[in-house]
Amino acid sequence: MFPTLLDFSLNFHSFLQPSMMVHSMIRLRRLLRFIRCDMRIASNRNSSSTIKPQNILHLHKRGLLEDIFPAAATTLPDELLTRQCFYCGFDPTSDSLHVGNLMSLMLLLHCQRAGHDAIAVIGDATARIGDPSDQTKDRKRLSDETIDRNSTGIENCITKLFETHDREIYVNRGVKRLPKLKILRNYDWYRTFNVIDFMSKEGRTFRMGAMLDKRFVRDRLDSEEGLLLPEFLYQVFQAYDWYHLYKKYNCRFQFGGGDQLGNITSGRRLIDRLTGGEVYGLMTPIVTTPSGQKIGKSAGNAVWLDADKTSPFELYQYFLRQRDSDVERFLKFFTFIELGAIHEIMEEHRKHPEKRNAQKVLARNVCKLLHREHGLKSAERCTDVLYRGSLEHLEALTDEEVDATFKGMKIHHAILEPDTTIYDIALKIKAIPEGSIGMETIRNGGVTVNGIRMKAAEQIMLSDFHVLKNDMSLITVGKKSHYLVRWRIPDRRCESR
Repeated sequence: MFPTLLDFSLNFHSFLQPSMMVHSMIRLRRLLRFIRCDMRIASNRNSSSTIKPQNILHLHKRGLLEDIFPAAATTLPDELLTRQCFYCGFDPTSDSLHVGNLMSLMLLLHCQRAGHDAIAVIGDATARIGDPSDQTKDRKRLSDETIDRNSTGIENCITKLFETHDREIYVNRGVKRLPKLKILRNYDWYRTFNVIDFMSKEGRTFRMGAMLDKRFVRDRLDSEEGLLLPEFLYQVFQAYDWYHLYKKYNCRFQFGGGDQLGNITSGRRLIDRLTGGEVYGLMTPIVTTPSGQKIGKSAGNAVWLDADKTSPFELYQYFLRQRDSDVERFLKFFTFIELGAIHEIMEEHRKHPEKRNAQKVLARNVCKLLHREHGLKSAERCTDVLYRGSLEHLEALTDEEVDATFKGMKIHHAILEPDTTIYDIALKIKAIPEGSIGMETIRNGGVTVNGIRMKAAEQIMLSDFHVLKNDMSLITVGKKSHYLVRWRIPDRRCESR
């Protein structure tokens, strides 16, 4: 352990003794070297706590960036080696974000990891207007109370994701300090907004020709319903959002999908005409289904990031079921695994695609990012119950996990009479058709109880064999039809008395 200034001061009197002069001078030189060394170490610790900014344009190798608007200046790569500010907006049209939004969140996380400032803007003001992009008719107007509730839900969703990343995902935690994420609501700068002042100043920079030339505007004007004035002006307010962020935070970069290019263009023009500042839109891919349909609430295929709307088990299963043709792309989109490691994962996966190892890596990484380690463990327990016939895990499931695992599925209640057969209970819960077809399904091994394949339709259900310790049975028909039965067993009830 290095000597301290306190040690030196306590022994300073010895330095004054003539007999100790030579030795004290040597000790003093050593002490000064130790002090200088200590100062260098402290300096290194301080410098290591701040991330040196990095160029994030390499993210195009992961497929996260498709284009830059306008074409990047030759100096941009060097500029990105200094600390910059990036933002992305989220409309509070629901109380949770979904997998389609995860792309934008990953980009903001990558910016943090590269030492840049990241801003998530919740459009609680612009949601009162309605984004007409990719809409064929007027958006349904949301009440102020609904927008406020949705905004809170989205803020909680984003906060949880970034906190989980900081505490459980980021490998340099405790060594490198991530720049703090800013979550803003744009109603805060519109609260005292004067429309007359705006129209006489910022409004004079907008030209009708450019506004009418937007694809979504043309499409809506040509439709039977036309386009509402508030929705037409949405691009003006989103442009002003970027202008406000540029003035206050020097935010020069905005992320957006191809469907947001028109709004990004409007923001860039506004900033250019009012300040002359050089800003860029970074265009991102849109996450779609195998059929090419955009994933989102409006499309009716949303997989939510909020565990109360899509359980960790359901999220895990969603990524576990991704096609082989999509899994490599999603590993690059939704995980922080290095590209070289992803290449190795895919090489191994192609040797035995039936094992779905790449999908398992994807599902584990995304589930942990969104729901932490305990959410991942819960999802894996539920998966073991349904697809690996793990009786121990089924018996160990909490009531919440049972509800999550069998969400949307009715939990059937039945009395276990002495003469109840597998055919009786399977018919009662409508797992098989009545008559010979249902009996044949059982005889052909199409029905399992707690992972045990049944062969006889007349098999009596035994409380100490077919029923778990928590008085439950999992009945499966085929591979994907699952039924949970919660039994009331008369004998046990009598014994408990």
